[in-house]
Amino acid sequence: MTATIFEETEKDIENAYKSQNKSKIEKETSYVLSQIIVIMLGTFKDRLKEITFDTSYLHFNDPYILSEQNRSALLKWLKRLMMLHQPTTDLEFGKLKVDLEEWYYQISSQEIGFEYRDDYLIKPKQAAELLGVSNVTLNKYMKQGFEHIDTSSHNKIPKHAVELWKDPVYCIKMQYLYQERKRLHQTPEERLSEVHEEQLQYKKKYKTPYIEKAFEGMNIDAMDDPSDYYEWRDLLEEEEELTKLIIGEKDIE
Repeated sequence: MTATIFEETEKDIENAYKSQNKSKIEKETSYVLSQIIVIMLGTFKDRLKEITFDTSYLHFNDPYILSEQNRSALLKWLKRLMMLHQPTTDLEFGKLKVDLEEWYYQISSQEIGFEYRDDYLIKPKQAAELLGVSNVTLNKYMKQGFEHIDTSSHNKIPKHAVELWKDPVYCIKMQYLYQERKRLHQTPEERLSEVHEEQLQYKKKYKTPYIEKAFEGMNIDAMDDPSDYYEWRDLLEEEEELTKLIIGEKDIE
């Protein structure tokens, strides 16, 4: 992307959001997305074969693309595109891929897929050794969201996944994206069953079916690691929303 195109696109984005013109915002969002994909495929030929999504019907999440968050995201992506001609490590490439995937699931409720070159994939055993864990632990990580490819080949792990898993921020992002992909292929009933199973693990751990009793008297904000509390709480909220969806409960105004 040349500096002139960058400046023109930046102005078009700002004008679209100033006027809150939905069609222009959609146009700029589509343009930036297409540029990211074209440039990534051209720049990372040694890593990527293809990036796929439903080009025939790209359904946008209107509340998000009209928001200040998307305006800011579009401008940040433009700046990142200007830098993609520079050499990029596997870690930097992985962050770019994860950030694109995360943004895509914010602007759209559809799935995006990444197909890697065979020589960019490593064996699970190699990944376990690089992480310093056993194969059993690696399998656990894979069920939590450690990126892996379903293929008949022995090579299943993209090289960037190992370094990303060591990064606290991107480790969480990988797990979040894994759940998002699963939900696209799950019925609410299937997800509710998983939520119940995940809650059961916390109930066993704290020997009580109630989150209030498990953390009674504790200052959550002062805990060194309050992740159990917040994850259990999120599961309870998700359970409530899924239950309403399944039984068809209507909101009371």
